[in-house]
Amino acid sequence: MSEAQATYAPETILELSKSTKKQWELGQVRLIAAGTLADDGTLQRGGEAEASWQVSIRSIEKEASFTATLPAQVITLIAGDFVELDVDGEQHGLEPLRPLKFTTEAPVGASQPTEELLTVYVAADPQKVRPTVRIVELSKKREQYLFDGQLGILLQGSATLLLGEDQLPVNLRDTVAGSDVQEPRISGRGVMAVVSFDLA
Repeated sequence: MSEAQATYAPETILELSKSTKKQWELGQVRLIAAGTLADDGTLQRGGEAEASWQVSIRSIEKEASFTATLPAQVITLIAGDFVELDVDGEQHGLEPLRPLKFTTEAPVGASQPTEELLTVYVAADPQKVRPTVRIVELSKKREQYLFDGQLGILLQGSATLLLGEDQLPVNLRDTVAGSDVQEPRISGRGVMAVVSFDLA
């Protein structure tokens, strides 16, 4: 695999509908992307087994607990009202579009949801990668740039990916990779989660 093929390129929109679907302790998982972070800050594709970071859309459908293979986690509720998480004996209320960041190797418990919830789930190896999630409001007047080490996930509304002179539609819950070289920009009206990975 060439260096160009190994990276997440911004011209390739990661469509949620084409992601792999599997189960986790609380519901379903749609894996968006996983891999490693290169020394130059670019995201490299990789399998889950060797990945130092991963991003997925996960449902919470029942009360249960889970143990993450990558202990640095950021969970953002993107559909539904509320769920309570027990992290190392502390209760944390997960509210819509308010990322909750924590690091633990212990099981994390989720309370019984009153409805099916959807979350953006980000996890990383804290020895190698520091994950952060920002929720940004999209505007047609001010474009949102995405840089190396970043993924933008459209959570609400509609958006267009601008790459040079090219314009590509971004569908709801699809993901765009950032690039310092190609400078992808997102224009639209809605809300986007900007996931950033930095070297630890």
